[in-house]
This record gives sequence, structure tokens and C-alpha cells, in this order.
Amino acid sequence: MFHKMNCGYTSSFFAHPTSIFVSYLENLSLSLYDTMRPLVVHMKHLETLAELCSILRLEMLQEQVQHNPIALEAFGRVAEQLLQDVQERLVFRAHLYLKTDIAQYNPSPGDLAYPEKLEMMESIAQSMHEQEMAALSRSESRASLVSIGSTASVEVARINSHSKPAISASPGDLHGMWYPPVRRTLVCLSRLYRCVERPIFQGLSQEALSMCIQSISDAAQAIKSNKTTLDGELFQVKHLLILREQIAPFQVDFTVKEMSFDFSKMKSAAFELLQKRSRLFSTNALLQFLLEGSPVVREQWIDSRKDVDRQLKLSCEAFIADATNSIVGSLNGFLEKVQIVTALNEKLRPQQWSEPTEVGAIVQETSRNIKTKLPVIQRSMQLYLANRDTEFILYRPIKNNIVGSLTKLQNVLNTSNYSAEDRMVIGCPTPEQVTILLSSASLLINPDHRKQANENQN
Repeated sequence: MFHKMNCGYTSSFFAHPTSIFVSYLENLSLSLYDTMRPLVVHMKHLETLAELCSILRLEMLQEQVQHNPIALEAFGRVAEQLLQDVQERLVFRAHLYLKTDIAQYNPSPGDLAYPEKLEMMESIAQSMHEQEMAALSRSESRASLVSIGSTASVEVARINSHSKPAISASPGDLHGMWYPPVRRTLVCLSRLYRCVERPIFQGLSQEALSMCIQSISDAAQAIKSNKTTLDGELFQVKHLLILREQIAPFQVDFTVKEMSFDFSKMKSAAFELLQKRSRLFSTNALLQFLLEGSPVVREQWIDSRKDVDRQLKLSCEAFIADATNSIVGSLNGFLEKVQIVTALNEKLRPQQWSEPTEVGAIVQETSRNIKTKLPVIQRSMQLYLANRDTEFILYRPIKNNIVGSLTKLQNVLNTSNYSAEDRMVIGCPTPEQVTILLSSASLLINPDHRKQANENQN
């Protein structure tokens, strides 16, 4: 009865709010705003600002104000204004964060300790896997002494253990093992995605991705200086792949339009005006200068996703070229000399560098590089990329380049004045021998071939 009476009094008092009561709510809401705004202005942490944005937008405006717009009209206006202040502060702190923690990031020696960091994580993962397998083996031994029924449980556990990946595809793919600017960029974008409007997010994301790409490039150059060129390029490929994969879920267009002024016409018009000094102060000359020398507004569309893809493509091409050069660099140098001599219509044999012994030394060096350096390159690809499909995509053009260079050498030997004895001294392998040599040195198998082999085996 009391509850019904209370509801009746409430409806009778608040069904039609008076101007005095509305004014009281407005003053109360403004007091709340005056108290909260100084706190918001001095907030520095992106996580706190992003959480406050979510509370104001979801819990206050959407869940409360929209369901009771008349009674909470005054509070809704204040909450909306406070949300705008929080978003403005969030955007400001995000700009500052991108500049100080990504663009101006100074990596420590540990951040650039590649490939040692990946090797250490792989070793830890391997030891943990061995411990798990040893523990599983001991549990199976104990369980086998209990009963036949428990043996069935052990078999189920064994099946489940084999169904799960024993070792992570790549210890370096753990979130904490990413290069810090990459991790910070993705965390920052994930916090901004649901807190600011789409046009603002597009501008911030373009700025963040550009800074992140440049930071990755700078780190790759440092790794090239400290370690090897291939390590730096694989580091860059790895983190650009991570960046492209992680920005894919954002359902937003990463394209922004930039406006710029082109003053080239003004420069030409001013130069032409100075050439005609006799008419310098005439009305027609000044009018012509204003018409022809006005700056042109140019629009440029920048797509951050395409920038990531473009940089990734360049990094992969650079890695393929350097990996190929490390194996057949001397051979390609010889083929370039042959091409120059052929273009000059000169004979190849009188050249000292084209003697069979010299060419044979190049072939032996190439074969030795295939046996020694190619497995090292593939091992580095497995360590950095840890994805067999991606590894094979990068390995295939390297293999094709090696085969192509040796095939070109074979054609040169057949078309030039090399006798059968000279070709025997040179010892250039046939295409079949090259394929066997690459297969024996290769650690990678085409996934399609592997699948076909498994089907044939079954």
C-alpha cells in the first residue's frame, strides 16, 4: 500500500516538472560540471580518458538520458558537454602520446636484440614443451597401474594434448614481444576507436600509422647496422605484417584528404612580371599577375592501409633481392659483365674474367652458398615469421632467382665459344641438378606438395 501511495505522490509531483524544479536541476548539473571539468582538463592517461568517455556515452547518455529524456534533460546537456570536453582532452593527449612515445621513441638495446630475443623465447617455449611432455608421460605411467578404465582417460588426455599446438607458432608473436611503438600504436587506436567520432579517428589513425611505419623503419636500420641486413628486413616484414593484421578489424576507412597550396604559378608569374619592368606598375600587369599567379589548392587522398601494404611490399622485395644476392651475387655480377660485352658486340672469350677456371670458381662459390647460406636464410624466416605459408611466399622468388641465374649461365656457356672440356671445368649444374641441390638444402616444403604427399601416403 505504501509503495502504491509513494508512486502516486511521485507521479503527481514529477509528472509535470515546474520551472523552479528544472532550474534547480540545471544548477545542480552545472555544479557537477564545474567540479568535473578541472579534473578532466588535468587528466593525462589515455586509458582513464577512454574509460570516462565510455561511461559518459554508454552508461549515462544512452542508458539513462535516452530512456528518460524529459526528467534528465538538464543532466543530459551537461553530460554531453562533459563528453565533448573529455573527447577533446583525449585527442590532445593522443597527439602528444603519438609524438613522444611513437615518433620520438628511443629504443633500448633490448628492443633491438634481434634475433637473440626470438631465439631466447623459442628456447623457453621448447623447454616448457619438454617439461609438459615429461609430466604427461609420468602421469600416463602412474595411470597405467590403476585400472583399464583409467587407461582410457589417459588416452583421451593424450588425444587432447596432441590436438593442441605443443609450441606456439612464434614466441615473438606474443603481444608483449612486439616492438613497443607497434604495440603502443595498436593499443592507442583500440582505445580511440569507440571514443571519438569517425572523422577524428581517421585523422588520428593516419598519423599514428605513419609514425609507426617510420619507427619500424628506423629500428630496422639500426638492426641492419648491429646485426645483418636480412635480420633488419625480416624484423620490418614481421612487424608490418602484425600491423596490417591488427588494423584489419577496424571497420573504418583509413583514407583522409589533405589540402595543400601550390605556389609554383605565383613564382612563375612574379618572375615574368619582373622581366617586364617597363610595365611593372601598370594596371594590366598587376591584374595579370593576380590572375595567373594565384596559388592552386590541391587535394591529396592518403590511405594508411595502402601505406602499410606498400611499405610491406617494398620490404619483402628488398629481402628477396638481398637474400638472392647473398647466394648468387658473384654469378649475377658475371652475367652483368657478359651482358655489357654482348651489347658492345665484343667477344667473350678473350676476357680474362671469362676463363673457364674463373667461371668455375664462381659456380663453386654459388653451390657452396646454396648449401650453407640458404638453410640459414630459411631458418631466419622461420624464426621471424613463424608462418609456413608466408615463409614459402618469400622463399619461392628467391628459389626462382637462383634457378634463373644458373639457367642464364648455362645459356651463356652454350652460345659462347666454350668447348665441352671448358664446360666440364666450369661444372655448371643442369636444371635438374639445380632442383636437387635446392631441395637438399631447403627446409621449406610447398604446403600443396606436402598435402599431396600426405594424401599419397594415406
